[in-house]
Amino acid sequence: MKNKTSFDVLIILAAGLMCFTFLNSYPVSILDESKNVEAAREMIESGDYWIPKFNGELRTDKPPLHYYFMVIGMKLFGVNEFGVRFFSALMGFTLILFFFNFCNRYLDKKQAYISTIIFLSSFFFMHEFRLAVPDPYLITFIALSLFSFFEYFKKKKIKFLILFYFFVALGSLTKGPVAILLPGLSVGLFLLFKKQLKNVFSYYPILGIVGVLLVTSPWYINVHLLTDGEWTKGFFIEHNLNRFGSEMEGHGGIFLITFGYVLLGLLPFSFFIPQALINSYKERKNNLILFCSCITLVFVLFFCISSTKLPNYTMPCYPFLIILISNFINKKLKFGFKKSDIISIVLLSVISVTLPILIYFLLSNDSDLSHLKYLSLLFIPTAMGSVLGLLMFLKKHARSTIVTLAFSWGILLILFTSIIFPSLTSVLPTTVIKNKIGNSENVVVFKNMDPAFPFNFRRTYTIIENANKLKEYKGYYLISNHRSGQELDTIKNISKILSQKALFENNTSVLYKIN
Repeated sequence: MKNKTSFDVLIILAAGLMCFTFLNSYPVSILDESKNVEAAREMIESGDYWIPKFNGELRTDKPPLHYYFMVIGMKLFGVNEFGVRFFSALMGFTLILFFFNFCNRYLDKKQAYISTIIFLSSFFFMHEFRLAVPDPYLITFIALSLFSFFEYFKKKKIKFLILFYFFVALGSLTKGPVAILLPGLSVGLFLLFKKQLKNVFSYYPILGIVGVLLVTSPWYINVHLLTDGEWTKGFFIEHNLNRFGSEMEGHGGIFLITFGYVLLGLLPFSFFIPQALINSYKERKNNLILFCSCITLVFVLFFCISSTKLPNYTMPCYPFLIILISNFINKKLKFGFKKSDIISIVLLSVISVTLPILIYFLLSNDSDLSHLKYLSLLFIPTAMGSVLGLLMFLKKHARSTIVTLAFSWGILLILFTSIIFPSLTSVLPTTVIKNKIGNSENVVVFKNMDPAFPFNFRRTYTIIENANKLKEYKGYYLISNHRSGQELDTIKNISKILSQKALFENNTSVLYKIN
């Protein structure tokens, strides 16, 4: 009992380490994070907590709940990266604890530990909880809602059904109708397979929907009225129906891309997904396994069909897919892996060994990043750990294989957030331009800009659409990353100072001086 208690404490400490450390070590830079944190910052600056805005213009991309958490974070810790990312990390930490507790109740103790270890070592999934974006909130609320539904299914205690609908409501205030639709489809599919769909009204769906509307409608109605319906049209039509029906912002592709994102998101243990799904089919009479399988099926297939595809879209189903993977691994720890399972470990080892080599060549061939090619060395511990895991597997030390893989990929997340990413951000357009002009107020934008500028400079910018009007801003600096920005090079009295390519986006920021 003492050893189990010590391991529980270790899980909690590991969750805290993976979620909260180095949140402030790198600036806001990626597009989605930049726009969300700036919308929250502008709420504080304007005092308007109803209408989300980016650079003073209406932002219809998302509902408001994550903005409010970021506002609280900035009120508590200041207008900085730690402040805007704190509650994302808290969401991850909270979800891990609830996940561990849920697994403890419905799985044996060993599998609960395995599940949580897989969760903590999933590099890309864990990194999502270190970003100031809506997804950490959506993932957590959807997972908690489905945990609550399963508790009600097993125990028939009404408090769990209330929690189910409450967390669905919070999810819909974070990212809209998808937080209602996908959990609803998952639950419906589960009840269908259990031949209990005829009893659906015993789950009080009408009262549940009324409860969800009571929680969510005040904000949706008020923002509709305050913007004369513009926010409603932009969000529901453009960012929901259009995003599902057509490719947006260049994020599309064939349906296989969704499977690739899942494989990437749950590295290193995602290479066991095929075996885990086959095993889950064999154990489909187990209520929890069937429940997790239905959730995984709904989310993955939905975003296979969706025209717009992004790595984070399927993440709300990852806690349940992790349970399926851990169920397979736990079974193999008892009865032994098959020879065919070596394919998964070999593929992982090949990718892990290739990673530092690939990173080295990518950095070497980029003139802005070649001086940072030494960072590729920091991927070597993960490569070595994966190869060691393969050797352990060959020696039939299955438990040592799992621990080695988890530890080596967990180390990569710490190295990435403490050294690798902070080093790379030295070449961000915002960093380079700030080093050049400081916090000068005399700056305007021609047509478009890297969205990281407003938050990093803690200000909004005047956008100039017509080059002829630039003469009114004599003595100002001018920033642009618009494709037509090169026309500025031909205008007299405008001198080009520098240009800097974005690190993760396909654009280049150019700084000019209007003489």
